[in-house]
Amino acid sequence: MSLKDIPVKFEGSPNEAEPGGMALALLREIADHLSTVVGGGERQVVELGNLPLSEVDRELLRERLGRGEVEAKILASGLTEVYETAFPGVWWVKYFHDGDHYVAEQIEIGAVPMILETHAEDIRASAERFTQLFEQTARNQQ
Repeated sequence: MSLKDIPVKFEGSPNEAEPGGMALALLREIADHLSTVVGGGERQVVELGNLPLSEVDRELLRERLGRGEVEAKILASGLTEVYETAFPGVWWVKYFHDGDHYVAEQIEIGAVPMILETHAEDIRASAERFTQLFEQTARNQQ
């Protein structure tokens, strides 16, 4: 009898990942990113759409990260939904196109997600409009 004569049964392919294994790896990555941000580093973004996440992975991520107190909907160039997870500074961001079909999904680690930050040019324009508002109000009172 040779090795070729011994029956071998495979229970799964060697490429199959442990259910939820990708989510657990992502949670470790998020923890590393939090340490970077806390240490004064730049905001970190994990693009979920580029990862081979199973539904088990997604559910595990949602369960472990939970939901915090802050959420927002932005209606600019399509709907964007943002919510803070149960971990302050860890945000789940979904960019939608045509209703329920999202085009990008990210975990963002930082004080505030980029989509919620006001651009400096917009703040300058706001300051100019405010100045004009007060000048107009003063003229109307004369």
